[in-house]
Amino acid sequence: MTDHCSDCGAELIEGSKFCTTCGKTVEQQPITPVQPEPQEPVEKPVEKKQISTPPKTKKKPRKKLIMGLLAIIAAVVIILIIIVYLQGGTGSPGEADSRFVGEWEQNIIGSPRQWIFNSDSTLDINPSTDTLINGTWKVTDNQLCLYNNAVCYTSVFSYDGNVLTLNRIGQSESYPASINLTKKGLQGTSQTPDIECTADSTTNRVTIESIDANVKWSDIEITTNPDTAHWQVQDTSQKGLAKIGITATITLYITVGDSIILLDTIGEVTVTLKYVPTNEILGNWTVNV
Repeated sequence: MTDHCSDCGAELIEGSKFCTTCGKTVEQQPITPVQPEPQEPVEKPVEKKQISTPPKTKKKPRKKLIMGLLAIIAAVVIILIIIVYLQGGTGSPGEADSRFVGEWEQNIIGSPRQWIFNSDSTLDINPSTDTLINGTWKVTDNQLCLYNNAVCYTSVFSYDGNVLTLNRIGQSESYPASINLTKKGLQGTSQTPDIECTADSTTNRVTIESIDANVKWSDIEITTNPDTAHWQVQDTSQKGLAKIGITATITLYITVGDSIILLDTIGEVTVTLKYVPTNEILGNWTVNV
């Protein structure tokens, strides 16, 4: 609709159908609908395709716990085995200690005495004495006890378990203070050993300074020049290991500090050692007695 009358020019009142001044009919103008401004289409966000991933499998703490317990048990078992071995018992209670079982020789001046530790915990000794007789044996806390605990000895193994040294526990006039046993039937080295000795004319001795391992006195032949000289093999404590002029009955291994003493002899004496298994001369040493 116009704002003024087309006939008289008077101002028209909004919404009037007639001019209030001249009465002329007011022409109605078609109302043009207001077109809404076009809106830009809103783009829908592209939905990202979700990639399905399998759920992570949680490590079960139970498995770790079991493995840890097994490791602890294994460690405890190993420690117990070591403790039992160090204390002298390798078997279960009531079972004979396998380190002792077998035949042994006790080195004595006359001839070797046989000790047989049987697996049923019985002991055979031949030849026997008034006190060292057949009986029983058992190992408890690194102690070898004989005759139902009548006497006990500490036990020390050497030479790869082939030599057993026993030292009596406590005071007793009936049983020896120390006993040296060597496994029976063992042979010395099959090769000629290296040996070094010193000759001392002030003590009338040829003393072992060094010797290869596993050489037994029973494998050594001793000769003297003149052959009328008397001699005896003695240990590091200068205790005789066999009768005068004999090595064949000595069951012990040669140890540094063992010696050959010349007895009831005057003048210069040459001592010769020969290794019986290979028939090789080990050396000659001269002592001025």
